Amino acid sequence: MKRIIFLCLLALFSLTGVFAQQQLPVVAVAPFEAISGVTAEEARMITRVFFILLGNTRSVDVRNQTIVEQVLREHNFQAGDWSNAEKTAELGRALNANWIVQGEIEKWGANTLVTVQFYDIQSFRFMGGTHVRYPSTDDPYDKIEPLVDNLVSTIGGSGSSVRTSAQPGRTYQIGDTGPAGGIVFYDKGVFSNGWRYLEAAPHDLGPVQWGAHGQNVRGTEIMVGGGKRNTELIVEHLRRSGETNRAAQLCANYDVNGFTDWFLPSKDELNLMYQNLKRRNLGSFGDRIYWSSSQGGTGLAWGQRFSDGSQSANDFKVSAASVRAVRAF
Repeated sequence: MKRIIFLCLLALFSLTGVFAQQQLPVVAVAPFEAISGVTAEEARMITRVFFILLGNTRSVDVRNQTIVEQVLREHNFQAGDWSNAEKTAELGRALNANWIVQGEIEKWGANTLVTVQFYDIQSFRFMGGTHVRYPSTDDPYDKIEPLVDNLVSTIGGSGSSVRTSAQPGRTYQIGDTGPAGGIVFYDKGVFSNGWRYLEAAPHDLGPVQWGAHGQNVRGTEIMVGGGKRNTELIVEHLRRSGETNRAAQLCANYDVNGFTDWFLPSKDELNLMYQNLKRRNLGSFGDRIYWSSSQGGTGLAWGQRFSDGSQSANDFKVSAASVRAVRAF
């Protein structure tokens, strides 16, 4: 009888181990392609950094790089084949993977741009991607981490079983501490476009100028979800004009607990911080004017007075105001 019980328990533990292994989606990382201005050696190094960081999350089962490269050669898979859903799905089946990551690296002005795209093999769909920009290929390690976080979030948002590297299986409420140590101030209810929540940094930056006074930074928006793109547009404009230490730049260069994907909030995102945090005495905000990333005119930008919540597009870009960086996850 004891032997039978032992064998039953052994079988149960074995099945539990199988189920635990099946819970982790299998991800294959294809070698990142060097597009322009980047050597093959640099591309291999950046691919390796991404591979290691992804494995360190313990959220997915990462296919061995040697096997991935061998299968790519055997299938004669070319760069232009990524847009072919059938070929990508066939590659995924050959790799026995649920997801495939494809990346490209290129020089963009004085920076290096790394772009990654995610393919869900089960649904035969391209599931989006993300990018990161940094000034030198000498320091990609910290900069690549947001790409990994975005992939893990995308897999989790697709319905695949996955753990987040910060807190496994967690959902967040307004006022909770976010993965980067900030404060969650917005939940759009569903995961889409690489994010669901917004968290505010734990501390203010500045006061500093908005920058680009008398100049038109084209394309900035006011709505929720626009702050990240706004910040990229502003930072690139300021780079070309030679300005430094401006509001958007402080956010783009911010590092809190190893998280470097911060941005200057849009007008509507800034108002959510006021409504959901400041009015509830959360976040240690001052009764000051805070900058948004939404331009109001060539000499003006949208700001918000956290003493009473009023917003205005009449704040001069040369004025110094406080900054609270945010990030999406």
